[in-house]
Parts: sequence; C-alpha cells; structure tokens
Amino acid sequence: MAYYFGYGSNMSQEYLEKVRNVYPTKSTIAHLKDYTLKINLKGPNFVEPGFANISYQIGSKVEGILHEISDLELKKIIASEGPEYEVSEITVYTNDKSFLAKTLIWPTDLLEELPTSRRYLNLLLKAAKKNGLSNGYIKEIEKKKAVYYPFLSEYYRIYAYFWVKSRAKKVNK
Repeated sequence: MAYYFGYGSNMSQEYLEKVRNVYPTKSTIAHLKDYTLKINLKGPNFVEPGFANISYQIGSKVEGILHEISDLELKKIIASEGPEYEVSEITVYTNDKSFLAKTLIWPTDLLEELPTSRRYLNLLLKAAKKNGLSNGYIKEIEKKKAVYYPFLSEYYRIYAYFWVKSRAKKVNK
C-alpha cells in the first residue's frame, strides 16, 4: 500500500480509473505546505504547452488529493507520467493527520508559468470542484492561462488519452 498525493490531473478519481487504471481504496482532501502550483512542465507542443508542477515556496500551499493505492498502481502512475518527473516523498496534511506520501515533481529552474491547454485546465478545475477544494484555491487555478485550437485541441485530447493509457498498461503486474 502507498500514499500518493495528486495535485494535477491525478486529483481526479475518474481520470485515475478511466485513463491510468488506478483504483484508490481511499481518497481525501489534503494539502502540502510551503509549495506552490505552477504550470511550468513543458508540454510536447503548442496544443499542450504546459502541465502542472509544484515548486518549493515558503508560505504557500498546494491543495490536492491524497490517494491510498497499491504499489503496482503507484508504478502505473509513474510510468504514465513520463520520465520528466521525479518521485518525491513529502509530508501532506489532511484535516486531522499528516502522512508521508509520494508525489511527482519536475525539477526545473523555470520560474515563469506556461499556458496550458483548455482541456487540461478544465480537468484540474473539474477535479478541484468535485473534491471540494477551497474556493480560494479554485480561483487560483482559474487564473492560469489556457490555449485552445479548434480541431487540433480535440484531436490531441484523443491522442493523449490513448498515449497515457498505453503507458500505464506497460507496467507488469
């Protein structure tokens, strides 16, 4: 059993189940102290220019979801996210406890935020609202810049779904 802190698309249980084939036994709202959410992981192209990342920043807070998953499911998440991220062990806090959990952080010195796709931003917002993250935090996410290219964005959404799903399936049982 492993604890995993999701702060991007992995806040969404629906996304974890349908795309990554990961089925948490328990998921709860949690936060990470002294980190901030940044869209500074460079995406593969102009249609998906940036993805969520976290970086150390004293006094900030990242809200997300603490998932209880199997070790195999953690391997699926890591494999499907790609080699850009490093697995980090961090302390996350729920309303009444702290947990040592794994999360993924892309090490970068890039300070500026990149735009993200409207598709990805909507995924983050839907997960944040469905899980009951704070209104202030949802407003922070809403302020992130997003791009949308008719047809290309829709095509890439389908491509990305199958690409991530295929990477998660490659993990041996």
